Parts: sequence; structure tokens; C-alpha cells
Amino acid sequence: MDQKVRGRPKGYPKSGGRKPGSVNKVTAEVRELAGQYGPMALAELARLAEHAESEQARVSACKEILDRAYGKSAQSIDRTDKVDTAEVEVSNLEVARRIAYLLTEAAQEIEAKSEIGH
Repeated sequence: MDQKVRGRPKGYPKSGGRKPGSVNKVTAEVRELAGQYGPMALAELARLAEHAESEQARVSACKEILDRAYGKSAQSIDRTDKVDTAEVEVSNLEVARRIAYLLTEAAQEIEAKSEIGH
């Protein structure tokens, strides 16, 4: 009985298809569309970081801003020396506030430029 072999024979290189590391067309289109909302989304995160009524919402917005500005934080490690955590938290909060302020300014500049262009 003859068995029909499907696909490429063993030992032959793969041909065709997308190049390794390239994004498919649908993903590229979705990223492009989503990218149009990037400045607005960052401005909204900045607004929430500054003015949200809920502390949880402010902290969450600050975390998102910091993740985008510096990348997600590395996994924590236990340290033998003691660090004043209140000082570190205030420092992180201050950084988040400064980022929020800069993002708000940038959003206002983008809005002003778009009003001039229309």
C-alpha cells in the first residue's frame, strides 16, 4: 500500500511564510490603530495619578506610568540590610508625580497642536 507523504521531506529546509521575528499584517494594523490612542491614554493615566478620588486608582495609574517609563520592576530579592521603606515609597511617589506632570504637559501640547492644525 502506497503511503502519501505530506509536507516537506525530512532534511529539507522550511520555505515560504513570514520571516522570523516579523509581525503578521493583522497584528501590525492593530498596533498601528492602538498607537494612535497612546498619547491620550498616557494623559488619562497622568490625570488619574494626580486627581483620582480612589487611592487605589492613583496607585494603579502611577504603576502603569512607571512601568512604561522604566519597564516593569524586577522581581524583589531579600536584603539583609534594612532600608527605610517610607523614604523609598515617597521617592517613588514623587517620581510618579513628576512623570504625571510631564505627561499632562505633553498631552496639552499635543492637544494645542492638533487644534492649530484643524
